[in-house]
Amino acid sequence: MRARKLVIGSGFLFAVATSVPALAQSASGSSPSYPAACSGASVSQGESERAHTIYQAGKVQYDDKNYDAAIAQFREAYKRDCSKHDLLIIISRAYELKGDKVEALRALEMYLERVPSSPDAPTHRNGIESLKRQIAAQPPAPPTASTTATAPPPATPAETREHTVPPWIVVGVGGAVAIAGAILLIAKPTSDCDLDAQVCARDFAHNETDAAFKARQKDAEREKSWGIAGPIMIGGGLAIVAGGLLWHFLEPTGPVEKTGKIKPKLEPSVAQGYAGMSFGGTF
Repeated sequence: MRARKLVIGSGFLFAVATSVPALAQSASGSSPSYPAACSGASVSQGESERAHTIYQAGKVQYDDKNYDAAIAQFREAYKRDCSKHDLLIIISRAYELKGDKVEALRALEMYLERVPSSPDAPTHRNGIESLKRQIAAQPPAPPTASTTATAPPPATPAETREHTVPPWIVVGVGGAVAIAGAILLIAKPTSDCDLDAQVCARDFAHNETDAAFKARQKDAEREKSWGIAGPIMIGGGLAIVAGGLLWHFLEPTGPVEKTGKIKPKLEPSVAQGYAGMSFGGTF
């Protein structure tokens, strides 16, 4: 018993080593080859025993539904003892359970070619016809990456420019400044003082108090300052509004042209005593 376990264990190790190239060949998509048929007299006793040990290891994988490993070991066993044609039936069944009906059919047809007088030949012929019908009913395999026409990548949409918000912010600021100037003109106080000479005559005839006189002087000061600031704010605000509108209508829109040339750019410019637009350049 101990010797038998040692033989089976050695068969497992050997089967693992031999199954790697067989699995690699299966993964590459090419149909694996089978050894040429031979008689039992051409196989040594040692090779026959090793083939049986490998078959037993494959049977364990088969029972565990590890069909790829089982097929690799069954094929290796048949390679070592090419007189055991019944292994082709086992290989065919493993392929069928794996889902590879084409290889299952190939192995079963090869068995009938090599053992045409098998008593189970009618049963195997029925199995062959059944596999052919199943293969015919299968949907066609999807095209491989090499045969699939590569669709051209979608064209990148051209980058387009739209009108931006900043010009309207400038218009809003300018409008607010102009409205504030108009309010100053409307709300400015009026007085009977000489604004040019900055002189207010005190009304002694009506016994004007100091507080009333000072209030009238302040009204005169506001009348003069607001009268100056109002028109300036209205004019400056309208200039800013015009600049914002000009910016809006002159800013570039449509597809972006990347020519690498310097393009003029209209920008608002506000400084002390000045409000308008200036030109700059960008790449």
